[in-house]
Amino acid sequence: MIALNKARARARKIHRQRKRESWIKYVSNITCSTSSKEVWKKIRKLSGKYSVSPVSMLVCNGVSINTIPEIANTLAKTFTKMSSCDNYTPTFQALKRREERMKLNFSSSNEEGYNSPLTLLELRVALHHSANTRWGADRTSLLRLYRALIRSKLDYGSVVYSSACKSLLKIWDPVHHQGLRLCLGAFRTSTVESLYAEAYEPPLDLRRKYLCLNYFMKIQSMKTNTAYSYLFNFSLYDFKSHRSSLTYSQPFHFRIRDLINDLNLNIGRIALCKISEMPPWKVIYPKVDFTLSCYSKACTPVSTYRTLYLEHRELFSDYEPIFTDGSKSESHVGSAVVSLTTVITDALPISVSIYTAELALRIAIEHISLSRCKKLIIYTDSLSALQSIVSLHSSSHPILVDITYALANHLKKKDIRFCWIPGHAGITGNELADTAA
Repeated sequence: MIALNKARARARKIHRQRKRESWIKYVSNITCSTSSKEVWKKIRKLSGKYSVSPVSMLVCNGVSINTIPEIANTLAKTFTKMSSCDNYTPTFQALKRREERMKLNFSSSNEEGYNSPLTLLELRVALHHSANTRWGADRTSLLRLYRALIRSKLDYGSVVYSSACKSLLKIWDPVHHQGLRLCLGAFRTSTVESLYAEAYEPPLDLRRKYLCLNYFMKIQSMKTNTAYSYLFNFSLYDFKSHRSSLTYSQPFHFRIRDLINDLNLNIGRIALCKISEMPPWKVIYPKVDFTLSCYSKACTPVSTYRTLYLEHRELFSDYEPIFTDGSKSESHVGSAVVSLTTVITDALPISVSIYTAELALRIAIEHISLSRCKKLIIYTDSLSALQSIVSLHSSSHPILVDITYALANHLKKKDIRFCWIPGHAGITGNELADTAA
């Protein structure tokens, strides 16, 4: 009996010790850099209120609801009904009506000015006080404040003043470093390189070069811009006569040329910006089905996607299906269009983005213009491309301008629809387009 009690006591001791060690190990990874979202997630796990997956099924009035949108709508209706004014007591309703009839008085005895410009000292004090994480602020919020309020002012005009000498440009570096130290809560002795690494922020010198390259690319796509003739007309600059001058500052184009050579960039042809020939009030926006995008790819099995796709095909069985896809690798960028009888591929320059490759919808619309079919539906796994087509701001991309103009001409004669489908879900047409691309 004594041995049994000793064994039980030893087991309880080991259990408490292991529990304490696991608790310390679990909590010790919470540091000052841990976001508030992760902290609350761990608290919910410790309190037993954490759920890995959302509600999978809901029973309402004896009817089972399985889809996430319907579950959300049912819960919203229930919450609306419970919080309705009809549930208030008559006494509270009478008080509510009486108080709501009273006009609000917006007069204030505070004589301090409103909407007055912030001084640099006030801004630094505000950033310093916002560094306290007790009320929920973290480095992400502080860095967003810094990028919006401080870095934006340093970026303004950097394309012009980046030609100044290095000794003058270094005046801005302490401002940049002090802002990062306040956002990160770093020590004064922390090296500048560690600040850049922790904040994912480049030095101001690299930042200015990045902005200059962006401006160079933008002007190259806008031949009608006034600055184009000055930036790309070498006859305006007598470069050799001023090269020996110590105070000489190189023109923008020569600085960009040296930067491109140093980075070994291969800049091909840049598409010119276009203005849509059709006014916005005459644009006919296509019908796009985003139903399958409501399901999370992390929680939805591939078989479910295939079933939903087959149901969609059965619903639009009189529409000819067309599948598009784009691919990008280190040595190849391409787009492909697959229909019932045709496979069309197009090789693109290696420098273009995957977004441009996925705009194979343009090739599909060209194929539709040659087709005799009056009802067609285009399936694609590029959610961003479809969202750009239905967006009011789609005219910023030259390829989207062509797509919008072509759709406006074809939608008058044909019924063209779009539908998003998940990639690599075993859908035959999408797999063929992916292989062809």
